Amino acid sequence: MNNAQRHPATGAPPAQVPAALQAITEQARQTWQRHLDDIVRRLGRGERLTAEQIFDTLRAQTVCTWWRLLVRHLEYADGGGLRPAQAVARFVSWITPYLDDPTPPESSRAAHAGGQDGELEPALAHLDHSLALIRQGAARTFLAQAETLVPASITKQSPSASAGQEATA
Repeated sequence: MNNAQRHPATGAPPAQVPAALQAITEQARQTWQRHLDDIVRRLGRGERLTAEQIFDTLRAQTVCTWWRLLVRHLEYADGGGLRPAQAVARFVSWITPYLDDPTPPESSRAAHAGGQDGELEPALAHLDHSLALIRQGAARTFLAQAETLVPASITKQSPSASAGQEATA
């Protein structure tokens, strides 16, 4: 094994990522890539994008990012000695709050002031709300996939079980 294959901080061999986790991460990557390719193809043809296409692409990108971060966390956190179930439980505790993320736009921000400049504030308020809904949908997808990896008792671990570790993600 050459040095490029060793953990950069400890010199230890990289942690083995379980095949099921690799499969979910690859599926998430392929889903995001498929949506991204569709958008690029449509833009290349001069077609207008629909809100649904953008929504699906951003949700897929969010899910993919979370799985890729989990794999990276598993490989590098705690010197590469973190068990997969622990890593999944940490991410479940970090992502679960996104289920309650969507909040209605603030009335002061959503108020329409007329004119081109007045369109920005309500548009941003609605976009913020839409992004929160995207994160909520991504959280549901991620949490459902996480339940297939580890027992529900581990994924429902209390946030205090990984207290002090949140900054490492």
